[in-house]
Amino acid sequence: MREVNLYIDESGNLGSQGRYFLICALDIDNSLRKSIAKRAGRVIERFKQEKNINKTKELKGYRLKELDRILLIEKILFKGVKVRYIILDLKQTTMLLEKADDKNACYNYLIQLLVKRIIEEFPNIEKINLYLDNRSVKIGNRLSLKPYLYNKLVLEQLENKENYKRIDFVINYFESESCYLIQWADIIANSLYKKYNSNINEFYNIIKPYIIYESRFPSHNFGK
Repeated sequence: MREVNLYIDESGNLGSQGRYFLICALDIDNSLRKSIAKRAGRVIERFKQEKNINKTKELKGYRLKELDRILLIEKILFKGVKVRYIILDLKQTTMLLEKADDKNACYNYLIQLLVKRIIEEFPNIEKINLYLDNRSVKIGNRLSLKPYLYNKLVLEQLENKENYKRIDFVINYFESESCYLIQWADIIANSLYKKYNSNINEFYNIIKPYIIYESRFPSHNFGK
């Protein structure tokens, strides 16, 4: 069975601060998922020990110094780990994004774009596992994301396709401090975000060989 695992986190916000909002998904090879998860734990715990960071304190990308960030990026990116991301130019959106429901709808739409790309790449995909940070997703959004994906990516295609194929969307929510791969996604998301928010390309250039999908949205006037 063709199966994809996406560990997702974001950088920036859908409020009034900053111009960009980025969602990053680490696409983890299914056959290596367990070993990569163990490696993620070792990398983060060893880093915290070397830097005298309390074991109970979560490692966050925005707190990293330049050399530490580079060290971790190089340890994160290896065989079995691929990067997908989409970045939204808030200045070019038609939604005001002032209400929680508006932000939830926007978040769901961006996740849907990432998942849609996977379905286009793998027409025979049967199962997509999404792992998200529990604290960054509002309760209403947790309840709506799975049916939203199903409606947009399965039901709406019934009229356009002769052959219908069921796709199982499995949505998993974790406290990020207990999921090392979501912490990895946070580090990569924040490093990619710096390219757009701060015009720092150094970290993007290190990550670039592992990027298999990147989208600037809306594409026709992004950054203008």
